[in-house]
Parts: sequence; C-alpha cells; structure tokens
Amino acid sequence: MNHEHASFKNRTIAFSIDLGIIGAAQLILGGMTLEAYKYICIQFGSVADYDTSLILSQFCGGFFFISYFTFSVGVFGNTAGKEIMKLKVIYESDGVSTHPTLRQAYWRSMAYLMSSWTYMIGFILPWFRKDKLALHDLVCGSRVVQQAPIEASNEQQLELPFLAPVLKMRIPTKGQAPSPGRTGTDP
Repeated sequence: MNHEHASFKNRTIAFSIDLGIIGAAQLILGGMTLEAYKYICIQFGSVADYDTSLILSQFCGGFFFISYFTFSVGVFGNTAGKEIMKLKVIYESDGVSTHPTLRQAYWRSMAYLMSSWTYMIGFILPWFRKDKLALHDLVCGSRVVQQAPIEASNEQQLELPFLAPVLKMRIPTKGQAPSPGRTGTDP
C-alpha cells in the first residue's frame, strides 16, 4: 500500500494532545492515588513518607503513559491526538497494512521511552528522515501515516447509506459545473 507519510508538525501536535490527556489523567488519578496513600497511612497511625509519595507518583505517571498508548492504539486503533490530526499507526507486512495488535502497541509504547531516553532525539528523528520514521517506529516496524480524506461523493453516500439504492444521486465531479437549467425540483 502507498500511504502518505505523516508530517513532523502533525505528529508533534498529536503527541502534544496525547501528553495533555496523560497529564490530566496524572493530575486526577495520580492525585487520587496519593490521597489514598495518605488516608491509608492515617488509618494505620503513620505519617505519609515523602519518598514513598514520590515513587508512587512516578509509578503512576509511567503507568498512565504506557497504558494510554498501549490501549488506545492496541484496542481502539489510534490515540485521541492522532485521531484529531487524522493520523494512524500502521504495520506493513508483504505490502499489506494492518492495525497494531495489543502486543505491538505495548512494545511501541515501551519504545516511546527509548525515544525519550535519547534526550528526545528519537522524537525529532522524523524531521531529518525522508521516510519520516521516529526511533520507536524504527525499533517496532511501525509507521504513522496520514489518513485518506473522504471525497465529496463518498461523504454524501456515507450520510445516507441505507437510501443509496433507492436514491440514485448524481454527484458532480470536480471541475463539472452545475447545470444552469432546471434541476427537477422546480415547480
């Protein structure tokens, strides 16, 4: 299959949206986790330890990061940021494009960590490569591509698919002007 590579700009915006979602989850769910830890400490008559709170906070952040990218790509086929930017993650084998499995999505999420551990060079790599692959794409064999836009003729047919056999719509092609004469709906 011949897919158009996703631009560095679109990938950056999509990743920023995804990080915003993860940050919100960290604030809400991570905060609730820390409050639960403090409550448990009070129930047992001890003081909440700062170091334990810090480790718990770091664990929650990593857990939300890996879970978000694994489950959104592996189960739903895409992250929210990529969906908004009309991007998708694909794996190609023998010229056939497939959506990532849960296992592939997990390893791609783990490879995100590798991209960030290289002082974010793994995320900047698509800007310099002709094939627009990041480090985590190279490690996992995945690609991020631009989704094909829906054409005007298909868009109208998607709105009323159950009426398509009944209503024979004539949809003008690009460059074809509408007829200045009667349309058939005039009295």
